[in-house]
Amino acid sequence: MKPPVKVLFLNSGRRLIDCGVLLRLGGNPDVIILAELTLGSQKAYQNGLRGLGYKHASRPTLHSRKRHVRLYSKLPVETDNRFTKRGNKLKNNWLWCQIGDVLISGIHMPTKGMKERPFDQIRKWMKKQAETRTLLIGDFNTDPYDEKWGPQLKSWIEFGWRNLWDQTRGGEKAWTFKGARKSDRPRRIDHAFIGDAIKTAKLKHLSSFRTRGLSDHSGLLVQLG
Repeated sequence: MKPPVKVLFLNSGRRLIDCGVLLRLGGNPDVIILAELTLGSQKAYQNGLRGLGYKHASRPTLHSRKRHVRLYSKLPVETDNRFTKRGNKLKNNWLWCQIGDVLISGIHMPTKGMKERPFDQIRKWMKKQAETRTLLIGDFNTDPYDEKWGPQLKSWIEFGWRNLWDQTRGGEKAWTFKGARKSDRPRRIDHAFIGDAIKTAKLKHLSSFRTRGLSDHSGLLVQLG
């Protein structure tokens, strides 16, 4: 029997987190996906994590000044794909890598009125991957109770996907982000979905990244059986 694979997602924002602290609070994952990385932070995390055993990574986006997602892994990355379509705010903020027998995908969705094209693009992919061993994890900037965009997340369940919050104790009341304004309400905008072929998976909500001021988001740790 293969050992479980642990995947950590965190929108680390503008803060550069010490790699040792990242692993300790993140449950010593096998795969790490970070969002909102600058040119400098991509390089810093790659150098720091390589010395801790994360010798594999998705390809960098060092040609751009924008913030992107990046994957770092202890396990070999067999395929490395990144969404690069122009005119879509998902460009370089959605990747999918084959690691062992699981396709691991990380994403950072845009906010507010810029979601229509990204959701259309993801919906096609979700239909195609629904019955496979795939994990989609990330910052969707969408609360399930959002009247306009929440139904998009719920529609993927009809394809055969499972939102791991639904099988996590206290998941319905959990929240992963709160804006800086006093009027901002806490929201659960970070999610993890698994395809139908993954039979065993657990989600752990890592609020310590947020409560300790290391990020304005909680982390998500998924253990795949």
